[in-house]
Amino acid sequence: MPDVSLSLKINIADGPSWSIAQKFPVEAYDVIDLIIPPGTIDRVVELQPAAAARVNLVVIQSSLYGPEILFKTSSGADDSTAVALLGPQLYGNSVATLFTQPPNSLKLSNSNPATDPTKAARIQILVGRDATP
Repeated sequence: MPDVSLSLKINIADGPSWSIAQKFPVEAYDVIDLIIPPGTIDRVVELQPAAAARVNLVVIQSSLYGPEILFKTSSGADDSTAVALLGPQLYGNSVATLFTQPPNSLKLSNSNPATDPTKAARIQILVGRDATP
């Protein structure tokens, strides 16, 4: 079973600092790397082929951040409220409980004008999950 390791250092100027180290044991992982062109609405990205409760790590990063880049979690039947991708996102243990809809898939949107190809967003997603029931 592979481990995904996270290390994070947070420093506040003239203030405290934190060092965080965490391991996420996963049975399987997927790396998703795609381009979301400007003008795209609700492009579906499958995260988990089975029960969303098996997802225990989701990391999202983008080449472009801002209120025009949105994501929603989707159970397949219902969607969560859209969230602006304003910076890298990390959701760890019990990730399925953090969203209003189980994260079977994400729906990604880029509301920048379709006429501006420089506003394409390269989105990279890491999903860690349990592969066995």
